[in-house]
Amino acid sequence: MAVIVKRSGRQVVKDPLWALNWGTFGTYTDTPMLGDVLVFVRTTPDGKKAGHVALYVGEDASCYHILGGNQSDRVCIVRKEKSKLYVARRPNYINQPKNVRQILLPESGQLSVKEA
Repeated sequence: MAVIVKRSGRQVVKDPLWALNWGTFGTYTDTPMLGDVLVFVRTTPDGKKAGHVALYVGEDASCYHILGGNQSDRVCIVRKEKSKLYVARRPNYINQPKNVRQILLPESGQLSVKEA
């Protein structure tokens, strides 16, 4: 995520390798939309609280469809349960693109199970 943000000329969050730190990026939004940064809470195998950060691609009734890295050891689009969302953050656009909107998708595709 840090590479994407830096290449787009935006300010990278402090300690960007800690996913939950992306909860300070851009501006808070209660309605995630195309291109927003979504931060999720997850539990590590040893029971510690950790996070996962990805980009909103769309959503279905129960999951967000997200583009991210370290999703089953690759960069891909997967579904992640909405109940795991920690916070949604929108980039601070100078002129927000017209295609920033909610994208409703069918309930299909792989659920994310490994983000470490």
